Amino acid sequence: MKIDVNNALTVFSLAFMLVGGIYRLAQIEANINAKIKAVESNVLKAVDQLRDNVVDRLYTAEKKLDVHLTEYQGKKEHYDYRIHDFDKRLEHKFNRLRNLIKQLAGFLNKESGFILRDDEF
Repeated sequence: MKIDVNNALTVFSLAFMLVGGIYRLAQIEANINAKIKAVESNVLKAVDQLRDNVVDRLYTAEKKLDVHLTEYQGKKEHYDYRIHDFDKRLEHKFNRLRNLIKQLAGFLNKESGFILRDDEF
């Protein structure tokens, strides 16, 4: 069996090209995988930064809300106190006026027989 130089060169060059093609495909695949890893790491970093930003903003909003709720509660208690105080003063004035009307009605009834038509007095 005689091996022809041309056939041997063809087989050798074919094997060399196959090895070279496989090596080149492996390089391209490694490059693609490296780019995918880089994009994945950039996306994860961006997501972490956005999450941290959102957490910070939520914390700030929560603190502001707590301050406003505390302020609102204080104002509400103050207004409730003022309204209660106003109601008490108004009730006191009306009680004094009612007593005065009763006294006047009693005096007028005793002196001239005047009778108020309202049942309460």
